Amino acid sequence: MFAKLTALVGGGYSFPYVTEEPYDSAWGQWTHFRGKSKDDNSPVSIFKISSANANDAILVCARNGVKRLKMLRHPNILAFKDSCETTEKGATVIMLVTEPVKPLKDVLKELELEGQHRDEYFAMGMLHVTNAISFLNNDCKLIHGNICMAAVVVTASLDWKLSGFDLLSEHSLPVDHLLQNSSWMVDNKYKPAELARSEWEVVRQGPPWAVDAWGLGCLTQEVFSCTEMSNVENLRHTDVIPAALLQDYQKLLSSAPARRLNPAKVAQSRFLNNRLVDVVAFMENIAVKDSVEKESFFRRLPGLLPAIPAAVAVGKLLPLLASALEFGGAPPLAVSSLMVIGGHLAGDEFNKRVVPCLSKLFASTDRGLRRSLLESLDQYAQHLTTSVIEDQIYPQLQTGFTDTHAYIRELTLKSILGLAPKMANKTLVSSVLKHLSKLQVDEEPSIRANTTVLLGNIASYLGESTCRRVLPNAFTRALKDAFPPARIAGLRALTATKQYYGAEEVAMRLLPAVCPLAIDGVPEVRQAALLCLDTFVKVLKDEEELRRSREAAAAESASAMGGAVTGGSGGGTASYFVGQAPAVLGATSSMLTWAVSGLMNTVGGATPAPGPASPPVPAPAPAAATKPTNVTAPATASTRGITAGAAAAAPAGGAKTTAAGDGWEDDDEPFEVDEEEQAARTRFATKPSTAAASSSARTAPPSRTPPAATMAPAAAAPILSTASGTARFAAPEPDEVLGASGDGGGWNNDLDDDELWEDMD
Repeated sequence: MFAKLTALVGGGYSFPYVTEEPYDSAWGQWTHFRGKSKDDNSPVSIFKISSANANDAILVCARNGVKRLKMLRHPNILAFKDSCETTEKGATVIMLVTEPVKPLKDVLKELELEGQHRDEYFAMGMLHVTNAISFLNNDCKLIHGNICMAAVVVTASLDWKLSGFDLLSEHSLPVDHLLQNSSWMVDNKYKPAELARSEWEVVRQGPPWAVDAWGLGCLTQEVFSCTEMSNVENLRHTDVIPAALLQDYQKLLSSAPARRLNPAKVAQSRFLNNRLVDVVAFMENIAVKDSVEKESFFRRLPGLLPAIPAAVAVGKLLPLLASALEFGGAPPLAVSSLMVIGGHLAGDEFNKRVVPCLSKLFASTDRGLRRSLLESLDQYAQHLTTSVIEDQIYPQLQTGFTDTHAYIRELTLKSILGLAPKMANKTLVSSVLKHLSKLQVDEEPSIRANTTVLLGNIASYLGESTCRRVLPNAFTRALKDAFPPARIAGLRALTATKQYYGAEEVAMRLLPAVCPLAIDGVPEVRQAALLCLDTFVKVLKDEEELRRSREAAAAESASAMGGAVTGGSGGGTASYFVGQAPAVLGATSSMLTWAVSGLMNTVGGATPAPGPASPPVPAPAPAAATKPTNVTAPATASTRGITAGAAAAAPAGGAKTTAAGDGWEDDDEPFEVDEEEQAARTRFATKPSTAAASSSARTAPPSRTPPAATMAPAAAAPILSTASGTARFAAPEPDEVLGASGDGGGWNNDLDDDELWEDMD
């Protein structure tokens, strides 16, 4: 509009379209170009013809064609958009702008249809052209004059449309009609006999469809042979014509103009009105169909789609179906058919042609439509991208979490499973989890159970920190649900997400929550609980093995450092534990030292009297450590320890000593004690004396063992024989021991003799 206004005020006319590359073929003298609008980049087709002579017959016919096309309006006739006539380099140029179309010849090569799909699509296209010819001949009393494959173009929705109206004339054939003046533009192979002989009176007296009926027969031959005719003899090749159409084909090519079949009757042929045509016709007129017809049609449509060529379904049915759904012309059942057709598209094409429709449908308040969208989500979820989900789908979909209808809430919940892999983590954590926390306490038991199932399935998309924070709370809540499937879901979710729980949380929180379900009244719950317990116990065992390996490495490192510090003296506690069983290494060094020291100071041994600290027994020289010394254990069979005095009096050379009456009938076998063990025993024996010397003026600490200050090495407890012949120690009386120490020490009223030693048996 603005371009023409500019031309009026003297700025010159600017063609508002961009001409792109041309097609290989076009009707007559025209050149067919692809093009785009400068305003909105919408695609168009541009037909261009030129001549140095402005009054050339070619340009005269072209002007007639443009004028006729501008006046004609029919669904099967090429749609006019714009036109202009200008001068370029001294030549007159006429440009015609129409809807975007392709030559029929190119489309047939691209589709490469075969069998039933080929026949059904060709029949639909022939029906379109036949309807256009019937409109011209019967309704408008016009003669096209050059019906052939070149005069047929195809839209993006695979509709066939008639073009090439340069020779369009009235049937009455006035004096200046172009069909007579420019009949040379029609190739002889397409001319009926009367036109070839220029018998214009025969044309005028014959039916208005006579000339174009012959052209329709030629078009039928070219379409089903998928190539242009080379001469008129090609019309005799009836082997390519479908049997159901052969009789009509022969009547169209009758030698007598009056006997040629009316295109309107050809349009009524059963062959041309197949299932594809019926489906397309219903979709094109869906606005005038009642609800019962729509319901019946869309219930049958999924079963009809396999018989329809995929290209036709995508190009023709998909736009009609999307439009019907968007504007409310189709019932919710149509969504399933939309998804079936959309399944033929690749990801980019699906996002371009289907997703915009889906986003609009999700905004609808029709609960039936929302249900259909959610039930078929698995069919299109894989085609959606993150940006599409975040910007167009999820903002509308999330309203279903709070829908008053329980089935919509459950379908919305299940839909997240297909969308979660492509959703942003921020959306999952900040929005989806908020809705799931509410659904886990929903009034519907199945929704509560499915919420737990969903949470376990999407855990890997939430992030580790979120899982550690959210999952234990959510799943332990499910374990308390009164609905057995909800408890089972919680147990299975815990098992499936075990990698997010530490050993401490498993032991302190999860196992106490799971254990009661091991005796649940429902067998399936018990089975799931036992499986969960086995899984968590294995987690604890793995943690224990890991800790043992770390502690063993630490002990080995400590042993190496201790050996370096002592310089081979062999008198340290660390050397005592080298080579011990893993169970000993499982505790800390300080606890082991305290436990062993307490045992040796408590059970059956006398402690040196307080006084100046005796010097420690010197360790053997490193050279002497090459050969262990054999000694006999000085302890009797009835004792649980070795006295400090005996340990100190043991000869360094390892002399054999025998204790008579030890209860083992003197059958003790000698055992080997190396230098490090001997040094450790000496250290344990001398350590209390050192401690006593440093605190001689202080009251002895409370102990179940008699204070060392009251027990001299020479006054060791004698061995008594019981009535049964078993040897046991006779401990000094507590009162006597405490009295000898100078004060009570706090033990007089604590324990009597029996309580203090009864456990020594």
